[in-house]
Amino acid sequence: MTRPGSRNWSHLVAPMVWAAIALAVNAALWAPMDTDPELSPLSLTISDFAALDRGGPIETGIALLGVASLLLLVGLVGAVRALPVRGLPSVLLAVWGLGLVVAAVVPTDALTTHLSGSAYVHRYASVAAFVALPAAALLLARRLGPGERRARSVRVLGWAALTGAAVMACSANLGDRELIGLAERVLLGCEVTLLGVLALYARAPRAAGPVLPGRREMPEQERPATRGRAGVR
Repeated sequence: MTRPGSRNWSHLVAPMVWAAIALAVNAALWAPMDTDPELSPLSLTISDFAALDRGGPIETGIALLGVASLLLLVGLVGAVRALPVRGLPSVLLAVWGLGLVVAAVVPTDALTTHLSGSAYVHRYASVAAFVALPAAALLLARRLGPGERRARSVRVLGWAALTGAAVMACSANLGDRELIGLAERVLLGCEVTLLGVLALYARAPRAAGPVLPGRREMPEQERPATRGRAGVR
């Protein structure tokens, strides 16, 4: 039996995630202009601008997105029939959410190649988050199978995000950070879109229990009435 209020909770998760996505995207787009209009968002990462404006809208938006992602994970674990998220995908989604929160709380160093200890924590938390979400998406798309209507979108966005992460890594290590800001924004665009698609699954009601393979669950109105007594002697 579905617990009272559980469906209402699952319906609240998706709007919270979408609101957090809107705030984070808005901060990423407009905060660089307020920080220093002469700095190019194509050559600098979002973290670079956040380091120049500690506690500003970028860090706030990323932290909210991380918290909303963790709430989404809770909602997806409940909606087990809609999305088989338990196991490794849930771990990867937790890494994504926690990585965003850590990256927002622990700052990087502003516009320098000599990184402090906190900057390394920020860097690797960000890398873990960037890789974890598309990896979770590809696992989920495989579990959903080709027959599920959103599986293709999840799969395409997952591969696009991983490609963006690879391009960003090449720019950082081999390309002298050329257009690294552009690569990161394309990557994050794919990932927040993917997160928005996953939020649709949280709107499904919670499952009452596991359904055995090959066994169709009979609707409640079609179930035969059970007798109050074991039988008549």
